Amino acid sequence: MPERFQNVFLTQWEELLRLRRAVLKTSDLDDIHDLRVSSRRFRAVLGLLGNLSPPESAAKLKKRAGKLTRVLGGLRNIDEALLCFRPRVPADSSAAHHLFTILAEMRTAELRRIDKALAEFDPGRFHRVVRELASGLRTGFTPDGNSRSLPAFFSDVSITLFQPINNLRAVSSAPEQRESRHALRIAIKKLRYFLEIVAQVLNCDYGQELGLLKEYQSILGRMNDVVEFGILCRDLELPPSERQFVETVLAAEDELLLSRFMELVGQKPLVYTFRM
Repeated sequence: MPERFQNVFLTQWEELLRLRRAVLKTSDLDDIHDLRVSSRRFRAVLGLLGNLSPPESAAKLKKRAGKLTRVLGGLRNIDEALLCFRPRVPADSSAAHHLFTILAEMRTAELRRIDKALAEFDPGRFHRVVRELASGLRTGFTPDGNSRSLPAFFSDVSITLFQPINNLRAVSSAPEQRESRHALRIAIKKLRYFLEIVAQVLNCDYGQELGLLKEYQSILGRMNDVVEFGILCRDLELPPSERQFVETVLAAEDELLLSRFMELVGQKPLVYTFRM
């Protein structure tokens, strides 16, 4: 079991490095978005490893991976905004001409930021930390430095991660509870990444639970996108007609997503599950 945990951690690290190399080489958009997801998964497994290496070193690695996630997020928001707005422009219409021009310019700037951030993320600086973390996962020790078994440790973590979901699921479907839905999205994302790790380490099938969490995360993530698109467009110099177009599209999308979310909550409520 500790060996499987080691393999999960090292596999996540190698995948992060592979995608970093691919993006630096070709700037392929799919690779960029995959790298963002990979950086989040790596931070999730890193967070479980606790203090098996010098705290300042592990914290620095996690901080740098987090910076990478944030930098990649800017391009992702622009691309998703374009995917949201383009199909809604009437045929033979220039309703979003200025919007698309500005977003295209912003994409170019974001690509330059990504290249710079990837060049600054030097893997060689962190190889020693990664090796120490991996070697620390030995029989009889868990990521928090105590002598509990890994299953017992994972069980405690699962309870902790589900608690905010339990607190938020009842109130989050109220239309005015945007902040609750935002918090629920983050809590679900953390639990999903955790269960992906646990499934590999404990050799347990969590496919059904992960599928449901993905459904919730997809809708809640899209609702968060609507908020991000509004923020993205808020300060752009757009003609009144284009600003009205943006507001109309986002309001309709938000209403539709809220309806889908309320339906999901009613039909497939989230329940706590942990098994070995």
